[in-house]
Amino acid sequence: MSHLGTTLQDFLDGRLDTARQAEVRAHLEDCPRCRRELETLRWVRDIALRQLPGDDVPPGLATRVTAALDAAGGERGGGGRTGRARRRTVPHRWRRWVGAGVSLAAAAVALLLLVRPRPALLEAAARDFAAYRTGALSLALRTSDGAAVERLFTGGGLQFATRVFDLSMMGYELQGGRVHRLRGRPSALYAYRGSGGSTVVCQMFPGRFAELPRTNDVREHDGIVFQVYRLEGLTLVFWQEGDVVCVLVSDTESEAVIQLAYAKAIKV
Repeated sequence: MSHLGTTLQDFLDGRLDTARQAEVRAHLEDCPRCRRELETLRWVRDIALRQLPGDDVPPGLATRVTAALDAAGGERGGGGRTGRARRRTVPHRWRRWVGAGVSLAAAAVALLLLVRPRPALLEAAARDFAAYRTGALSLALRTSDGAAVERLFTGGGLQFATRVFDLSMMGYELQGGRVHRLRGRPSALYAYRGSGGSTVVCQMFPGRFAELPRTNDVREHDGIVFQVYRLEGLTLVFWQEGDVVCVLVSDTESEAVIQLAYAKAIKV
């Protein structure tokens, strides 16, 4: 039987389309090895995202963990003195992970050593919203022309595609944008003003859903998954578009923010 390998990480991060998710779930029902590897990846992720909230997992680390799992699959098939010696030296608390086929303790320690503390993603997006509202964070270009804002982002060196939609039909006028940084990574930030004076700030930045804490408010619309958070009177709605994470932040009514996210999101 073939195994899923790095597809497990995409499945865990919610990056697979609905059809592929169904295929992976069907495979997991019949494949104990892949089920163990999925639980291993989930466990490693939770160490970073729960015990060390807001930490930034180095790019490619999850892939290296999965590769170690795959490589260890061959080690399980071979006996010999080396394998027996390794099993005897593993502390009791790690034995359940040895059955998954990788030196899990080493992978976890590598994760803890390589992560670098940074402000929590939700808090950083909320602070940017507050800074914009108070005038502490200014827009580099003030315009209601979405194409002009997209050109600003391209000219500012952003390496990912941006989309700045006209939301006037929903009562929100584009105010402009700026090339920004969120948690140390490049971000396209742009803002809208509602007819009643409300503000919506949108950011697009390289990332993945696995960096977000869990939430009980998860929505699906037109095949796109949205994670909704409420923080200090703000509503934050995140969704994934390819390798880019998008977020809308506003202090207006939550369902209105969610509907705006539905209008902006596209399936990649």
